[in-house]
Amino acid sequence: MNQTPTLYRAAVINPLNNGNWRYLPDAGLLIERGRVVDLQPIGAFGARPELPCVELDGVISPGFVDVHTHWVQYRVRGRFQAQLLPWLKEHIWPEEASFADSALAGALAEQFFKDSIRAGTVMGMAYSSAHAGALQAASDVTLGDWLIGDVVMETDAPDALVAASAKDIGELSARAGRYGPQRYAVTPRFALNCSAPFMRDMGQLARQQGYYVQTHLSESVEEINEVHRRFADAQDYTDVYDRAGLLGERSVLGHCVHLSPREWRCLAARGSWVAHCPSSNEALDSGRMDLTALREHGVKYALASDVGGGPSHSMLHVMQRYLDQHRAAGAAVAAGEALYRATLAGAQCMGRGAYAGNFAPGKRADFLLLPRLNAHQSVDSWLEEIVQGGIDDLETRVAATWLGGIRQNGTR
Repeated sequence: MNQTPTLYRAAVINPLNNGNWRYLPDAGLLIERGRVVDLQPIGAFGARPELPCVELDGVISPGFVDVHTHWVQYRVRGRFQAQLLPWLKEHIWPEEASFADSALAGALAEQFFKDSIRAGTVMGMAYSSAHAGALQAASDVTLGDWLIGDVVMETDAPDALVAASAKDIGELSARAGRYGPQRYAVTPRFALNCSAPFMRDMGQLARQQGYYVQTHLSESVEEINEVHRRFADAQDYTDVYDRAGLLGERSVLGHCVHLSPREWRCLAARGSWVAHCPSSNEALDSGRMDLTALREHGVKYALASDVGGGPSHSMLHVMQRYLDQHRAAGAAVAAGEALYRATLAGAQCMGRGAYAGNFAPGKRADFLLLPRLNAHQSVDSWLEEIVQGGIDDLETRVAATWLGGIRQNGTR
């Protein structure tokens, strides 16, 4: 943590809420003890010549937040193309089985978090494999602020993964207790890997101990049909989780591509969050989440990469796919909204909105540096331009990233 007050001089964009921001073309961002003290036009600091000043060439933005990713799929991101269930069984679960090797898990976890920081992601929610050792390996090398959970795969999965998974709520509670609610998320992989009784136990644990819940909901039609067959007494897929007590304000549900009006109403009533994964939905041909229905029902959401279904860990790439997909379908979306959904909304989703996600005084100084605006370029056009390009370009577009005011990487 940076103990000395330091003034960073650059252009600054500060997301305020959905689609609104404050942009200062020549600003001073004052950091002390890893926290934001003030953000003002640079002239406001003229009376404090004693402040060390770091001048940066570019635009300072809050760090990105990725509220749904699988760090154990990072090595195979974007490598396989198939429908969801065959993709899991033929490619992803065999890959995750290799994380029984804790040394391998440690090396790959270190690479995942290092690359995430390099791409500007400073916090998020991640799915680990079913192995307790892999979860520990990730926890040991985490960079930034993360909620991580070992997936519960109680049934209908390869024997090795079922064997590695927590067998009952006692074992899961013990695993969770090593990390606590600020670092651990209860993670039933999806309804097809869990029995109704175990899901009820997980819901009770999360409610009583204050844990976040992360899981998948209605990603593919084939998945939904199988859930209907397996849980015939439930009204729909969402009702399976609702009956288990897994839906609440600390529940983050990945995808939600094929929801009925009743399901949208249920999520809104429970105050649950949707982790919107446009790049993954596109890559696995899962369909487009109905953004209009989500908005009409007032459901909260933030953006996410869903690596390895998503081909890139870059939130700039996720923002690009978000804009392109919904615009192609005739939905009104703005680049400023994409920025909010990849920063402050993600922090709010994780319960960190009071101390992360933008540059309000007192918040953590987790930020990144993006290329500056061209002469006479508007902020809107810059926001549109900053998310253009191929995956390789977007993964390296962030010039540097800071955690708690400490620079982590970068050369500019």
